[in-house]
Amino acid sequence: MRILVVDDDPNVLRIIAAMLRRWDYEVTLAHDGAEAWAILRREEIRLVISDWMMPGLTGPELCSQVRAAEFSSYVYFILLTGREDKTSLVQGMDAGADDFMVKPVYREELRVRVRAGERILRLEAELGERNRRLNEINRTLSEAYATIRHDLESAAAMQKALLPPPLRAPGVAVEWLFHPSSFVAGDMFDYFKLGEEQLSFYQLDVAGHGVPAALLSFTLNRVLSQGAEEKRLRRQGFGQDAETIPRLVVEELNQRFQSGIDPLLYFTMIYGNLDLKSGSIALTQAGHPRPIWLHRADRRIEMVGGGGFPVGMLPGLEYEVMRFDLAPGDRLFLYSDGITECASEQGELFSEARLTDLLEATADRPAAAVAACVGQALREWKGDDNHQDDITLLILERELS
Repeated sequence: MRILVVDDDPNVLRIIAAMLRRWDYEVTLAHDGAEAWAILRREEIRLVISDWMMPGLTGPELCSQVRAAEFSSYVYFILLTGREDKTSLVQGMDAGADDFMVKPVYREELRVRVRAGERILRLEAELGERNRRLNEINRTLSEAYATIRHDLESAAAMQKALLPPPLRAPGVAVEWLFHPSSFVAGDMFDYFKLGEEQLSFYQLDVAGHGVPAALLSFTLNRVLSQGAEEKRLRRQGFGQDAETIPRLVVEELNQRFQSGIDPLLYFTMIYGNLDLKSGSIALTQAGHPRPIWLHRADRRIEMVGGGGFPVGMLPGLEYEVMRFDLAPGDRLFLYSDGITECASEQGELFSEARLTDLLEATADRPAAAVAACVGQALREWKGDDNHQDDITLLILERELS
């Protein structure tokens, strides 16, 4: 290591330089503060031993200039002084000195103080290298995150493109609210006409969030797309009675999506059929929140169903079909638990009761406006749009004649 020794006394310079060279340090000499400052500005020096009292630029003044210069590497500064009073010590510390030695300089004291400075400079260099590596890692992570974010945003756009547009068909209107918890979601829903008299619909919620849940959600959407699974069962001679189809579809999915890799990768769902002429509904509930049936005539809310096992948890399960008739003007609401379990800043859940009260209070408003009202209510309840779970609401309304 290279050390700059500054003193206007040639004998002191010679003695200190001789001791330092004996310990294999490289030594540069300066006869006053101005010369030392010039050397420090053009050469890289990490440790300075400077006399306090010198003509022109004193030791504390030189130290102050070094600290103000903000060199790329830290300069360890030792002041030599004949003073031992506390006032001088405070003055030197205020100037930025790291250590002090009282003249005359003793060999062993010089050695241990220089070694202490060397240790500190070594630690500073190691810390600088660690920071450099951390900055490099952070840059790499930032680039990777930007790439992942771009890919997830693309996936989210693709997922949203899979969602059906609001539906207006003879006898029925369908609206929805969808707000994923992250870039991609585990919630999915769809509805499609099969023939002239039937509307099939489903809503599902894959356990967990993020990419794994979204991948299973994508897969299920492809399996169920436009009634593919229902049509396959009919071609094979199953479910000739339309009212048994929801049960058969859910049982088939339960057999096919048993997860041997991750026992927590399951999903809840509702699959149902609506007879567009009669308003008759047949649906199967598999661990999904109970649908809400709004009777328009008397503005009465009824909870439908009772539960059932989620799909993919246990093999060989049998599911039930619920049947009821929507009167003209009635609405059926399917929703994920992200709505009822949306937590306020105080940790209170939005709850099934608040949801039903809201749906009852907006019974006379158009279905699209109801979906918007629910979204606004959740936003106000939580305080922002950063939901911890996916938010999905599907509204089926049997239109008035």
